[in-house]
Amino acid sequence: MGSLVFSLFSLFAISNFPARRKAAIEKVKRVADALSREVDEAMQMDLSNSIEKLQRFVELVGRPYQDSAQQRLNRLSEIQEELANVENKLKTLKIEIQNLHIS
Repeated sequence: MGSLVFSLFSLFAISNFPARRKAAIEKVKRVADALSREVDEAMQMDLSNSIEKLQRFVELVGRPYQDSAQQRLNRLSEIQEELANVENKLKTLKIEIQNLHIS
């Protein structure tokens, strides 16, 4: 009798095996998907942090060059203004010289 009960129990366990196997596979898939999402989020966060740090570094390192270039632009603008003033003075002097020759 004990052997019959054991055989029935074994038969029940074997027949239930595919369902448990499928459930285990689904659980593994869910855990793997969740882990994949966590890894993706962590990688994205790490990438964002790295980009921010790199931007700050580039701004810090590039600031002296940017300042120098701005100073040069300002100086060139001043020189351009001075040249325009000299050109106007030369035109005025030319007109005065022409007026002297005419009179």
